[in-house]
Amino acid sequence: MNTEMRKETETLADQRLFTYDLVILAGGGGTVSLPGQGLRARALAELKGRRLLEYIREAVRQSRRVASVVLVTHSAHVNAFRQAAPDLLLCVCDGSMAECAAAAIQKLREQPGHENITRVVTVCDDLPFLTGEALDDFIARAEAAEADGVYAIVRKEACLRDYPTLRRTFFHLKEGDFTGGNVSLVSVSLFPGCIEKMQEVFALRKNPLKLAAWLGVSFIVKLLFRQLSLADVEAKVSALFGYRGRAVITEYACIGTDLDKAEEWPLAEKYL
Repeated sequence: MNTEMRKETETLADQRLFTYDLVILAGGGGTVSLPGQGLRARALAELKGRRLLEYIREAVRQSRRVASVVLVTHSAHVNAFRQAAPDLLLCVCDGSMAECAAAAIQKLREQPGHENITRVVTVCDDLPFLTGEALDDFIARAEAAEADGVYAIVRKEACLRDYPTLRRTFFHLKEGDFTGGNVSLVSVSLFPGCIEKMQEVFALRKNPLKLAAWLGVSFIVKLLFRQLSLADVEAKVSALFGYRGRAVITEYACIGTDLDKAEEWPLAEKYL
């Protein structure tokens, strides 16, 4: 196949790819205080001379799978975002992450041509290493999972390979050690129905006994004896929330490498 035919084939393949609206979750208490910058919304703080938000937007621009973007932020930061990114569609929500996602979906549905969206991609606001290639890879894997909600997880080996000096929290499954990703593909039909259940889970996080009772004895036993599998977690989430939940493993460590602590920012500069 000559170069011209190959380019035409690739173009036709790209045209068949379904695109999704993308939500940048920059709400809640997402702030950071850095030397010389003071306290700022995390996505507006600068890393190596560029706002964190710009790294994320660059990845979105590189992606072939994103149609449009909405950023949801707390009301305390909305004016700062309007000044920094006047071209960006903004949504204001002072609630939980689930409430922010629901508000962003409603905002998207108000835009001409987006009234009938069925699924959206969500990304957190602290992913300086995110790439369009990683986004596209995750979306393809999430589509293949055929679930209502799909969440990315990253192997420990990938994180240590790509960002060895940045610390992550890992959890053990039978399939290996993983860290949570910061990207998901979710059905809009989950909202607002899942909000109350998510708030319930969040409230239980500081009460281990109630959380254990909620998860069930067999689940806890498997967890304690390091016999918990990815399928066990997916089945439990699906049963508790009433929707098909899946996790997909990605080798793109940039999806699981966020900056939620100020001391991580100087360390992160070496990887940019």
